[in-house]
Amino acid sequence: MKKSIIIRIAIVVALILVIVLGRMLFFYSGSYTPSPGEEPGYEFTAAPAAPVTDFTDVYEKGEGVVLIDTAHENDFTREELDVLILRLVSRGLTVKFLTPQDDLEKELLGVAEEEQEEEKRKAESPEEENPPETNSPNSNNDNNKEKKPARADAFVIVSPRDEFSNEEIKFTDNFTSQGGKLLLIADPTRDSDINSLSLKFGIIFEPDYLYNMKEHDLNYRNIFVSEFADSVITKNLKKIALYTAGSISSANSSIAFVSEGTLSNVIETRKRLSPIALTQEGEVLAVYDLTFLTEPYNGSFDNNRLIANIADWLMPPAKKTLSK
Repeated sequence: MKKSIIIRIAIVVALILVIVLGRMLFFYSGSYTPSPGEEPGYEFTAAPAAPVTDFTDVYEKGEGVVLIDTAHENDFTREELDVLILRLVSRGLTVKFLTPQDDLEKELLGVAEEEQEEEKRKAESPEEENPPETNSPNSNNDNNKEKKPARADAFVIVSPRDEFSNEEIKFTDNFTSQGGKLLLIADPTRDSDINSLSLKFGIIFEPDYLYNMKEHDLNYRNIFVSEFADSVITKNLKKIALYTAGSISSANSSIAFVSEGTLSNVIETRKRLSPIALTQEGEVLAVYDLTFLTEPYNGSFDNNRLIANIADWLMPPAKKTLSK
């Protein structure tokens, strides 16, 4: 009796399986796996397809000190700035790296604020109650005097992961108000707290990236820029390629604009998006892409010309000495 019940159950199960399998074979020719949706991302990296443009660097030589920040856990390698550094050195500039052990105020301004006040006080009151003895063996020995560090002419900051303190912001602001140049570079693919400093100058690096689904360099996040405002940075530029660039918000400081087909993954209400800004006073330049500075991407379109323009801008005009 039990055996017959088991046989009946097995027959019913077999019939159900036959029906289910038959329906699957009738309605479906095979299994289906949906393809992943196309979405702007950072996973794809390739050498640029954009044409490499012949470039000859023509420049004036001079002198000056360019300070590059490495004191804020900056998310870049020194090799990534080799192209820019070569342009700077070719122009006669000295490149120094700011480390966590260095005094930012002295590196930027030459002397501390207290020392500046003391020198000003002495200049206003040249007579001293106890002047040094002229016969002292060390009185005229310049070698025994503490040498003051050279004042920087330009300060380059790339993707700082550590926030700038209020004091550091004050020193940098004083530096630009005295004619120093400040170059701010960030990249959407890298960690950065650059807005902790850039906000002081009315510049915001937005938390986005720009992309173009129709016109791009192999990947939709590799965009082209061909609309420029007149400035020393955009001189002789016709078209540049940026590789994962973001948008910069500022008050009338934008100098490069993306085309209508280039969009932001975050900002939808603004039409004229810009990845490059130069403050109206001309002392602060902000660029929201790092890759275009590196090989081989610097060779695309007018990227080399843009890098040369940046190097010219970083050199203090008063220290230019001769032309090449």
